[in-house]
Amino acid sequence: MRLFSAALCTTVAVSLLAGCSGNTSSPSSSVPSTGGANAQAHGLGLRGIAVNVIPKQFMPVKIMPMRGKRATAAQMQGIYVSNFFGSELYGYPKNNKGNGPSTCNVSPTSSVNGFGVDNSGNLMVPNGENGFTGVSTIAVYSGASMCGTLLGTITDPYGQSSDASAVSATTGNIAVGNITGVGSGGNPGNLAVCTLSSGTCSTDLTNPSMYKVAGVAMAPNGDCWADAESPTSVAVLVYFAGCSGAGVVTTGFSNGYYGGVDIDGKGNLVTTSLFGPGHKLPSTVNVYSGCNPACTLISSSNLTGESIFGHVGKMSLRYVTTNLSLADVEVYKYRPTGLTLQYSFTGPCGVTGTDECEAAAYSPSSMK
Repeated sequence: MRLFSAALCTTVAVSLLAGCSGNTSSPSSSVPSTGGANAQAHGLGLRGIAVNVIPKQFMPVKIMPMRGKRATAAQMQGIYVSNFFGSELYGYPKNNKGNGPSTCNVSPTSSVNGFGVDNSGNLMVPNGENGFTGVSTIAVYSGASMCGTLLGTITDPYGQSSDASAVSATTGNIAVGNITGVGSGGNPGNLAVCTLSSGTCSTDLTNPSMYKVAGVAMAPNGDCWADAESPTSVAVLVYFAGCSGAGVVTTGFSNGYYGGVDIDGKGNLVTTSLFGPGHKLPSTVNVYSGCNPACTLISSSNLTGESIFGHVGKMSLRYVTTNLSLADVEVYKYRPTGLTLQYSFTGPCGVTGTDECEAAAYSPSSMK
């Protein structure tokens, strides 16, 4: 997850969230440095793991054959993948075990961290490029098909947009996470409430425990959650009843660091933690019930490397994420009790520092 800031980091087009935001307490030293051309800076100021020197504990788990109920063509359209350094967001087949090419794309986009897909497949793409000192935007595309027509653009005056979530992006509220507030002084991030019909975000929700906001999620009853980093670099999940008010820090939230958050078909929160226990890789997916505000941990599953954003599909049978360590997109069998890797594909991912995949999501999203 990256913070766009030409002012603070003039040597690169984008600044890393922990490396250039002024928060020097990020635990990046806990991740081993591998050196070499592939050991580039990733995500939150971390050093990525070189693909040709991946420690044994980060190697992919045994790939299991896909079983169980599958979504029909009408229920599941495909997989979207964002490329932070690129100008397009790509669409892929819903089952891409053959590592096929993208089937479509939407553009222009820029500086996309997380993004959202609603229950009908409408795509919400935050463009954070100008959000550090100016105005971010969120483009909304029709879910009638993959990479549908542009329905409208929402202005976000509250910071650099990093993620979006809605049950219905066309008719209801959209929760937008802002990594940081507007300004160059490291202002805390927030959760903005926006609508497509108004074309703007009318409310920003803040909480003293939120410093950098990564993922956001919205439930059918209108409740919202923000997955954030605290001012002391501790992962916090903040619950906003009715997506309003001052918010409450949840209890029982044990993620090692922040990342994306989603809601499965049973109402469980599916959270991606960049760090596992002890602020170390690999990343984990922790599934919780409740969190309004008391969380109950249902399961914790290791991923294969370094992941930040991931989402479950409409039938809540699959979870998809990107892996910055291995430079690929990974599809897991999803159950609230745990995840199992099914397959991976390359997509637009690479290790050159110019084509890194940041997030992935199914279209449509889980039927919350």
